[in-house]
Amino acid sequence: MAADYSIWVLCYARTMVSGDFMGGSPIASNTGTFEIPMLYTLLVSAPASAQRRVIAIDTGFGESGFASAEEKLSGVFTHIEWPAAVLGKIGFRPEEVDTVILTHMHADHAGNVGAFPNARVYVQRAEYEGWTRLRRGELIRTAGSGSWALSSINWENFDRFDEALRAGRVTLLDGDREVAPGVTCRLAAESHTFGSQWVEIETSAGPHIAAGDCLYWYANLEKMWPPGYIQGNPWNVMKVFERMAGIIGDKLPRVVPGHDMEVFRRNLHWTSGLNPVAELHLAPGEKSRRPT
Repeated sequence: MAADYSIWVLCYARTMVSGDFMGGSPIASNTGTFEIPMLYTLLVSAPASAQRRVIAIDTGFGESGFASAEEKLSGVFTHIEWPAAVLGKIGFRPEEVDTVILTHMHADHAGNVGAFPNARVYVQRAEYEGWTRLRRGELIRTAGSGSWALSSINWENFDRFDEALRAGRVTLLDGDREVAPGVTCRLAAESHTFGSQWVEIETSAGPHIAAGDCLYWYANLEKMWPPGYIQGNPWNVMKVFERMAGIIGDKLPRVVPGHDMEVFRRNLHWTSGLNPVAELHLAPGEKSRRPT
């Protein structure tokens, strides 16, 4: 049987940003502010699979905070929920997750690694080593608290990641790699960050994509317009858009953007606790988690 996964998208917090931050400048400049979600994506193989796989794509920010500027979470982010509560909405526990894929190491995607104690963690080597060089002052020596270079970084996340690395729980990837049957990490070097990656997922309904921040909004792909905030090269971002479009064509709901409330409007969804849940695809034999 070909690989197949149920796919859920789970919002764990929200914040407000300007339109050009997400949609790009000047096309989305002066369009106001928009509420955006912070997301995990959970993949679960079909119940009849020889080995039941539970895979988390990204892990959210940790309780230590979002950025090295030590912004307080309260006031910047709202509707905050932690991993046990978020995964519990669809009947899973962090301890059941066997694989964690970090699309990149910005603080809203790479915290909480310790909350998934039984998971092997995958991140691109270029991503980890790029930020490590910055931390050592090898790229720029003026990156103080609140600077552009550290605007999305929390070094405490890296400390926890290094603990997992020393414990043998981390695999540093060198390019594209299938990390589970039908689940392939795709390197997007020097795009959103040093070594961002997105995830291609096989299902019986066709390929799906968990884009991480390689794609913020559906509108980026629809208009082929990069967002206003990246820490890489916009030309490489455009190449990623083209590659994604070649895989999913006009079936945009099969893509999970990094921070788009539209993922809930374009897919089956409901609200549980403080935040929405989207159910993109169910593998054979999997029951819907939507409340009856």
